[in-house]
Amino acid sequence: MSKRTLPITSSAALEITAAPPDYSLSISSVNPERPTFLRPSLRRILSWLFTVLAVRLWILVMAAKDISPSQWASVNNATALRHLPPIVHNASMVIQLGGEMGNQLSMISVGLALRRQARYLGIHAQIVLRHQDHSKWMRAREATQTCFIKTKSMDFEAANTEEFSQISKAQTDWLGKNNTFLFIDNESTNEDMDQSLKYWKEVLDRQDRPSVVLKNASMVSVPHLFVNRYIKNEQLDLHFDDIRDFFRFDHERCCKLRASAEEIVLHMRLFLTEMPRRGRLLGFEELSPMKVANELFHNTNRGENITILSRFSDQNVKP
Repeated sequence: MSKRTLPITSSAALEITAAPPDYSLSISSVNPERPTFLRPSLRRILSWLFTVLAVRLWILVMAAKDISPSQWASVNNATALRHLPPIVHNASMVIQLGGEMGNQLSMISVGLALRRQARYLGIHAQIVLRHQDHSKWMRAREATQTCFIKTKSMDFEAANTEEFSQISKAQTDWLGKNNTFLFIDNESTNEDMDQSLKYWKEVLDRQDRPSVVLKNASMVSVPHLFVNRYIKNEQLDLHFDDIRDFFRFDHERCCKLRASAEEIVLHMRLFLTEMPRRGRLLGFEELSPMKVANELFHNTNRGENITILSRFSDQNVKP
């Protein structure tokens, strides 16, 4: 019979008798007067309590520091929402829309992300939409409101009014060149957007805000934040859950035909067909049929169904 004694950090010795077939386990304490380790279940409870306290302490420290709204956004949503500051201001965020449905979804997504970040500063931001001058905004609005349930109640003309022009002028006269800090576009970095939100809070705190006399009521406040920007990956990742929840898809109204489980669908955007001159100036290039076959569909098997969809029907769409 062989006997192995394993040292244990609690000054106890674990003796395992290895003679088959009767395996036995015995624990002998070298110093019975010293306490043994806590039970595993108690250790888990204490570890959990320590983690909760550490997280709460970290949040309190962050709240005391001058951190950016985007840093708050990186905190776990459920944790951050439990420690939101009270709402101090209700203000408007004007979202300039452009392009068709995909572009509109991207621009509204920026508004949703910035609205969440503004909430960490005590601002409740109301999204106000402003459509582009081109008439295709109407087709884009119809497609967006048909397919996404929560956009049905949104007014895509809310900031296309004479009242908004008066409010915008009054804000520029009041803030002067600093009004540019309340403008966010595609050139704005994350740091720029953080500074814009902080400056927005700063001017909302001021007591000398101008009073604008309007013929008709407007949804736009003074000061308001003006946003003309597409969503970028980093911002999308931070606010993905909020954006996905907002753009809930209406399958019944939007899907006229659904692909079968065995069907592969290729949607051809065809930028060069839509805008041949500008597309070439921007360096756009359609993927050749050879690359489509060898790169996009290299995993498909012979005989599988491939459906080609496009908004256009010309020489660029070939089966």
